[in-house]
Amino acid sequence: MAYLSLYRLHRPLTFADMTGQEHITRTLSNAMVNERLAHAYLFCGPRGTGKTTVAKILARAVNCVQYPAPEPCGKCSACKNIAAGVSMDVIEMDAASNRGIDEIRELRERSRYASGENRYKVYIIDEAHMLTTEACNAFLKTLEEPPQNVIFILATTDPSRLPSTIVSRCQRFDFHLLTVDQIRQRIEYILKEENRLSDSEAVILMARLADGSLRDALGILEQCAAYSEESISAEHVRIVTGATMTETIEALIKAAVENDPDSGLEIIEQVVYSGRDLQLLVRDLTFVFSRLLLTENRRGRAERVNSHGFEDLVQKYRDKIDRGLLLESVELWHEIGNELKHARVPQFILEVSFIRLLRLLHGRPKIPASESREQVSEEEYKKVSGPKVVFPEEKNEIPQDDKPVLTVSDSPPVKGPFESSPEVLSGGAGEDKNKEVSPESDLFARLKEDWPRIVRELKKKQKSTAAWLEPARLEDLRGRLICLSYPAEYTMHQLRIMENSHRKLVEEVLSDYCRMPVNIKAEFEQQGAADEDNSESQNVVKETSNTYDSDKAVYADNKKIKAKPKEQESNSAFSAQQKEPEPGSQGKEVQENPLSAEEAMELLGGKLIDPD
Repeated sequence: MAYLSLYRLHRPLTFADMTGQEHITRTLSNAMVNERLAHAYLFCGPRGTGKTTVAKILARAVNCVQYPAPEPCGKCSACKNIAAGVSMDVIEMDAASNRGIDEIRELRERSRYASGENRYKVYIIDEAHMLTTEACNAFLKTLEEPPQNVIFILATTDPSRLPSTIVSRCQRFDFHLLTVDQIRQRIEYILKEENRLSDSEAVILMARLADGSLRDALGILEQCAAYSEESISAEHVRIVTGATMTETIEALIKAAVENDPDSGLEIIEQVVYSGRDLQLLVRDLTFVFSRLLLTENRRGRAERVNSHGFEDLVQKYRDKIDRGLLLESVELWHEIGNELKHARVPQFILEVSFIRLLRLLHGRPKIPASESREQVSEEEYKKVSGPKVVFPEEKNEIPQDDKPVLTVSDSPPVKGPFESSPEVLSGGAGEDKNKEVSPESDLFARLKEDWPRIVRELKKKQKSTAAWLEPARLEDLRGRLICLSYPAEYTMHQLRIMENSHRKLVEEVLSDYCRMPVNIKAEFEQQGAADEDNSESQNVVKETSNTYDSDKAVYADNKKIKAKPKEQESNSAFSAQQKEPEPGSQGKEVQENPLSAEEAMELLGGKLIDPD
């Protein structure tokens, strides 16, 4: 006799032998006892859950000599012939390869003839959702009013693709996925029948990797039995399936909890180069983090139903991670699982996902900004740095002197979206209503304290905007202007956040928090602070500085412009604006000592990128 696969060799022959699906087997058994058989059945459910097996048991039961009975006897000629697949009255048809209207017409013509040797003619149509629309329409009348003593059984994994006219003419039964414990018991039974030995851990691992499909579990068992001539161990199962060891998963979670990127990246590299299935790894990590969310009572019930093999790991790390962070971690691993399906270099995807997990659990690390200039003395750097170039579009961000200065009492209290939003101080009888909101104010302090939560609130609205905002540091609050500073290496982030789409969204969130309309301004962090030991009357001449004339679009020599003392410059941005230069004064200096592009490049150490 030719070799038969385990799922065919150990296919159940009675409803009592079925693993799970009690809601279906009991209904069909009672229907046969009471002789209330339907003319058409529709079996729906995932692969490997017993649809074809139940159809064959039903075909034997209705043709058994002991009918009406809840189970086929398995001893009469009808039961034996149908079990062997040689009965002329039980026709199995694959709709995936016989899906056209011609095949359905032939089936309709054949169903008119009486059965040859049995009580009923049974047509088992597998993968019924593959039938074409024309074939389904041609099959409707026969399915609704079939000839006497004819039963149609349609099996499908995707009932949504069947027309509602087909579904409504059948009794529908939905097959459920099997639990890990149910699959484990069936595997242990087959191991005993085959006289094979296996570790309990290996059995649980095979049951867990089957994803609720008993046929998949028996396929894994068959592969492991061929790999190992003696006892089947858990390591044999991992080698065959590519599953990652529980100890490795535990070490990776430990590295994440302890904020150890070196160990985590090393573990990922070992997993990748040892040939493990990365999809299985991400699935196991998603499973563990989701089980860490369960409460004690719910976890106990779940583990009694599904012995997944991670009980000790879940018990060890439960209550060690904040519940809110666990929710975002599960979402992160789920996204990574989808990205791995189309990744050309999956190692990079896993490494980036682990870094994102570290940042999620422990926040962004404080990495010192890289130096953006050569190692020169502070005095030499001041000579060539010059004042900040002011571009025309920045003029509208700071109100002019004739505009009123925002005071604390000017902003009426409006309810914001945050629970801990700062209370806006109202101007009392003894308060100065023109008091400016300085960086040392209570509003700025609370804004700085709640900055990480503000970024998380922004992430709920648009993740890309939050990503561009994350490297920013809250620098200053000048009335309605919130100043942000970026390290020198985050040039792209600074440019992106000032785009209209991102900037308006950030301003909307900050306005809700501050309970007043605010604007933002993104700059780069200052590399050096100005000297403060000079007196107010001392003139600091910056010989090589240049400012941008927005009216004439040229760079001007600023030798005669004196630097203001810092205490005057640090005043409010709305009340201490520099006065506009006298008409014609700046243009006169430009005409007297203009700088060429070559001189500016030599002075500032730059290079010409776009001459236009």
